[in-house]
Amino acid sequence: MSDSPHYLQPYQEAVENYGGTFDATLWHSKEGQVKRFEVFCSFANFANHSILDVGCGIGDFAQYLIEKQINYSSFHGIDAMAEMINTANTRSFPNARFSVVDIVKTLDDLPRVDWITCSGTLNAMGEPLAIKIIDNLYAHCTLGLAFNFLSDQSRRDPNSESLEPASRFHTVGILEHVLQKTPHVAFTQTYMEGHDATIVMTKNKLDQ
Repeated sequence: MSDSPHYLQPYQEAVENYGGTFDATLWHSKEGQVKRFEVFCSFANFANHSILDVGCGIGDFAQYLIEKQINYSSFHGIDAMAEMINTANTRSFPNARFSVVDIVKTLDDLPRVDWITCSGTLNAMGEPLAIKIIDNLYAHCTLGLAFNFLSDQSRRDPNSESLEPASRFHTVGILEHVLQKTPHVAFTQTYMEGHDATIVMTKNKLDQ
């Protein structure tokens, strides 16, 4: 684990404890994961488009889309943990593939796709690195980028919660930053009482 970059160490430890399973994604619950997927789909139309899912874990977003009969044209899930990708590759999803990729090390080598999604992947990274990733992902999509993070506008007492290995980001600062990239920005943090925030930024208005 000591050889892993700092942003991967929590996941490496989780994989060592749980293998390539949902528990190694560090989500607290399946319900929370699904709620975040629902928010993505409330703002973005993924049907008939290509999707790159960054930090895909075991491929749960692909499963969600299929269950909701949202027929993407292609789905490419990437994750730095080989154990997670091994599990994802055992699941039979149409027009989907999964690859071991460390997004931090391959930012300039990403394929261009219609939509890029990033759910929970930024949580264990520092905010400057997360912003660098957001900028690069947005540059590699043709339609838009959907991502989430833990909001510092949750009104929760920081002394009463333990978020390790995650941290809260400066929500207003993130919004100001993405608005410099595009005026077509959707934002919400209503779905988990302010704990989590989602931003969907698109090249054009949100009617894709």
